[in-house]
Amino acid sequence: MPFLEVDAASTSQRCPRCGHTERANRPIRDSFRCRRCGLAGPADVVAGVNVRDRARSAWAFVTMPVPPPA
Repeated sequence: MPFLEVDAASTSQRCPRCGHTERANRPIRDSFRCRRCGLAGPADVVAGVNVRDRARSAWAFVTMPVPPPA
């Protein structure tokens, strides 16, 4: 099964809506609340969304067609 390794650094502190990243976005271990836009939810779910989004953008780059020689 193919897989793509994604750097998970700060994924539970980054807001998937506005991109704001700060330790204070995660006031307690299991909860997330963005200090900029107010998005809130379980920290694990937020981290999963961020990992998925990183993998999607990396996968698009990996599968991009090779440009023809100049």
